[in-house]
Amino acid sequence: MLGDVLSWWARQLLALIPPQFTASADRRGGLLISLESAAGAQHLQVISCRRHHQISLGQFPLDESGLRAARGALKRGARRGKAGVVVRAGAGSLLERDVVLPIAAEQEAERVVGYEMDRLTPFATEEVYWAATVERRDRARGQISVRLSLVPKTAVESLGSVLSRIGTRPTAIEATTNEGVTRRIALKQSVRRPSRRTLAMAVAGVAVLGFAAAIIPFITQSLALGTVERRIAALQPQISQVQTFRRQLASGSASADVIATERARIGSTLQVLATVTDLMPDDTVLSEFTLRQGKLGISGQSRAAARLIEALAADPLIRNPSFVAPVTRAPVASARGGQVETEQVDSFSIRAELNP
Repeated sequence: MLGDVLSWWARQLLALIPPQFTASADRRGGLLISLESAAGAQHLQVISCRRHHQISLGQFPLDESGLRAARGALKRGARRGKAGVVVRAGAGSLLERDVVLPIAAEQEAERVVGYEMDRLTPFATEEVYWAATVERRDRARGQISVRLSLVPKTAVESLGSVLSRIGTRPTAIEATTNEGVTRRIALKQSVRRPSRRTLAMAVAGVAVLGFAAAIIPFITQSLALGTVERRIAALQPQISQVQTFRRQLASGSASADVIATERARIGSTLQVLATVTDLMPDDTVLSEFTLRQGKLGISGQSRAAARLIEALAADPLIRNPSFVAPVTRAPVASARGGQVETEQVDSFSIRAELNP
């Protein structure tokens, strides 16, 4: 896992280097291996590539002695610090084409080309060794031109089996175009396998992460629950006060409802008083006014008490007005214009009902 990450990061850094520099660097180092035919037999040729020079380490037959000698030559080349083992494919095995992609896919050009391999070529991704190199950028159109170079795996299958016999794994494939241009394709599957110690550390890390992922939600939930409980305890006095206010408001609302119901049933005292005041003539004086359970009672004095019954009965708020006691007439002295006059005044007592 760690090796995959480091390999990906190295490829990202190498992608920032211009292609002309990376190509020359690839050709300078490595042990170049190819199959050559001579005198009707095939030989394994090993070439040491150092800077811009190539030094042949020998040609070895494909028998047991020749393969042992080839293995020794490869070990000697490896001790000299060579970059890796490069397999040279036969002539005509390299295929190339240009692919146009959106400029936004530049950082992931290889991955995009890999997904589209079966559409761009007659091969599937797992059937070829391939490389995608950005050649041109057209920022005005928002496009990039990618050169797709590929070699079918069948073209180097026989050489791969020979290398497996001598315990060597190639790191790249080199092939030449019809125009004589050499391309080098890195083998993406040739990743160094992690050691047992690294694998054990990775497994332990995964186990720790799994345990943490399983236990952290419960710890987080417990901490959050404790925080909520502390907040509830801090707010408890305010909650009690709010509940008290709610009960008081509910009680007040009930009282208001009772008052509104009774007012609707027996009427408003001020409204009844205003109505009676408007109905009474100016020469009438009230000495008593009562309103109890829809029953109206008024007493007083008036010059013509009989007209009061008629006035009260004409109002829709009052019904069934009647005298509850005989009307008595008595003389009353009053001062008018500096003279004392005596006039007759009726004393009355009336009871009536209010319409709901």
